[in-house]
Amino acid sequence: MAATSMKWQRSIPMRGLIALAALSAGLSVPALASAQNVIVLGVRSLDGDDDFARNLTGGLRHAAAQVDGWEVSDREVTLAQMALAHGCDDPNPGCMAEIADSLSAERVIYGDVRRTSAGERFDFSVNLHLFNGDSDTIEHSVADTIPAVRSDIDDLRGHVRRYIAALSGAPRVGSLRIAVNVPGAEVFVDGESVGRTDAEGTLLVENVETGNRSVRVAAVGHQGIRSTIAVEAYGEASFDAELDQTSSGGGDVPTDLLLGSGLLVLAGGLTAAWIYSWYHVTVDIQNDDLVVMARENAFRGEDICEKNIIGRDAMGRLSVANEDLHGLCREAGTYEILEFVFGISAAAAAGVGAYFLVQALMGDDAQGDSAFMLIPSITPDGASLTARGSF
Repeated sequence: MAATSMKWQRSIPMRGLIALAALSAGLSVPALASAQNVIVLGVRSLDGDDDFARNLTGGLRHAAAQVDGWEVSDREVTLAQMALAHGCDDPNPGCMAEIADSLSAERVIYGDVRRTSAGERFDFSVNLHLFNGDSDTIEHSVADTIPAVRSDIDDLRGHVRRYIAALSGAPRVGSLRIAVNVPGAEVFVDGESVGRTDAEGTLLVENVETGNRSVRVAAVGHQGIRSTIAVEAYGEASFDAELDQTSSGGGDVPTDLLLGSGLLVLAGGLTAAWIYSWYHVTVDIQNDDLVVMARENAFRGEDICEKNIIGRDAMGRLSVANEDLHGLCREAGTYEILEFVFGISAAAAAGVGAYFLVQALMGDDAQGDSAFMLIPSITPDGASLTARGSF
């Protein structure tokens, strides 16, 4: 009975060890499978610039080691060595497949550098590739030109970070570093607030879409500033500026807002003058007793002002039947011209003023996909203002 008990007690740790081993294996396999075995071959210099090639290789290996999901080999093997060993001066996909197999690497980063000119003044043309050992294909490539004066390893850090980001298939975005003289200034990119500057007046904006970006910086008590900054994929663009204090210590009043408001006030005044001119002709003059009597004595459709003109005398002076009626006709003609001028001017001022006002209120959004237009239309019979917008 005692022997049976001892056997039963020994079976417990054995089963526990088996279960723990199975559990450990199940947990460790995905972790190992998620990390890709990557090797960075020493960059080959085609024109004998070995120091530059070594600096570039060192920077690439350091940047590659920072990529999540990559297990970068510390073997210092060069492309020239591996190409010679496998008898392929031109590293085509077939040759790179043999190299990847011999190094037991899932991904191989390799490339070469050459001078852009045979003369004394030259830059470095860099071509890099990432070879996928699983599919035996070149997955990503990078081509760039580096000035010869920036061949030091410290100067190459920004370049190699961009290269590795591109070779690893990272999203094609960049970053934007803002530096101003005001802490807490609000930064807008393409009309959207992206944060405020720190105590040093700086702000780093990550994951900015590539291309020309509209940047605006605003701070209370300072004049705002805006500019267009080009952001490159995997690069870091910078925007340095000084914000001037406003004389009153208040906020920045956009020029577009002042100009737009002023033009709208002017449009209101011109509209009032247009209405007065129309009213004076249509109501005051048309209802004058002398004009009403002349219309009653005229045939239907007959122009009473033309009928009042008798002709011209020997001196060329106009002879009329009734001087007072002639004066009213001349006054009506003058106000009709003023009515037309006031109408055109009011519509134009309203259209331009509204445009500037919309620009000021929408800010950077007015430069984007949305659009707003006011189209004045003037005819001898009246004036109109058509608004069109797309958002």
